[in-house]
Amino acid sequence: MKKSLFIVSILLLFSTVADAQLSFKERRLMSRAYNAGVENIFNQNYTSAINDFTKCLEFDENNAIAYMQRGRVKAELGQMDEALQDLDMAISKDRELGEAYFYKGYILSATDTSGVSMEHLLLAMEKGFENAEGNYQLGLMYLLNGEDDKALIHFNKAIVMKDDMSLAYHDRAGIKRRLGDYNGALYDYKTAVNYMEEFPIAYSNMGSVKIVLGDYEGAIEDFTTAIAQDPDLFLAYNNRGYANYQLGFLDTALIDFNKAIDLQAEFMEAKLNIASAKTKQMEYDVAMSLLDEVIIQNPSVGLLYLNRGLVRELQGNVIGACEDWNEALSLGEEQASEYLKECK
Repeated sequence: MKKSLFIVSILLLFSTVADAQLSFKERRLMSRAYNAGVENIFNQNYTSAINDFTKCLEFDENNAIAYMQRGRVKAELGQMDEALQDLDMAISKDRELGEAYFYKGYILSATDTSGVSMEHLLLAMEKGFENAEGNYQLGLMYLLNGEDDKALIHFNKAIVMKDDMSLAYHDRAGIKRRLGDYNGALYDYKTAVNYMEEFPIAYSNMGSVKIVLGDYEGAIEDFTTAIAQDPDLFLAYNNRGYANYQLGFLDTALIDFNKAIDLQAEFMEAKLNIASAKTKQMEYDVAMSLLDEVIIQNPSVGLLYLNRGLVRELQGNVIGACEDWNEALSLGEEQASEYLKECK
């Protein structure tokens, strides 16, 4: 998804802000060039807009707003380095131009890992420029830093300022989900797909919440929609399989689990789910073979040993089962302690 700068410009007359040395005629020509640039932005004639703002700067090389507008347009054309140069010029000409800080921070957010992007977005707000996009980007940065509380504040602000911001609802839902507010998460996921119908990840995540809430039929519908929109979404296949497994439709579940592995060969969870389904079908040798394979690939995952122990117990291999449960416990799988009571 291409990041857009959501360009919304206004027509300006520079009679009050232009260089005092300019004649009235020069001010009019500069104003005409600027306004032509704005009109070309609305018409998506970005190259012409750049020429117009350049002409405006020929009259007044200190015009911070013209530098900012040209920088925004260059960003729309993918000329990021040149865009940043113009935005830096805008900031150097007017340290209080909050909008220029915003656009620089927004452009940098795609690649920055040093915190410069966040610094500029926060500066934009300090300078009095605040919008939904800036709040969303800040929320996303805090989210990636593991600061859910700060992320939530900015996602909330973004939604207040732009109540159809689908991405903000989606990412806020993830935080609510981690906090255990599943109904709140479900509301946000539903709102996200209402505003953006083609949103496979949101449908998949909404299905996962419905699984937690025990609505397996509803979850299957959401995963099916996600798959229709993105046939390569292996998580949706796995999770739809899990919902079918919970409903007792083992053969249907196995089809989805295997499809997930076709798409992601080393997908541990799908292999574990196949082993569980095969165990339920009493195909213990098949389940053991899968679990052996996955444990070799993931030797530090306690849940795998726990499950292999359960299959070994069903095969009558109590000693082997106890060995696996001890290993699971040593790897932090606390529920293994309950099964180890059978080993005494």
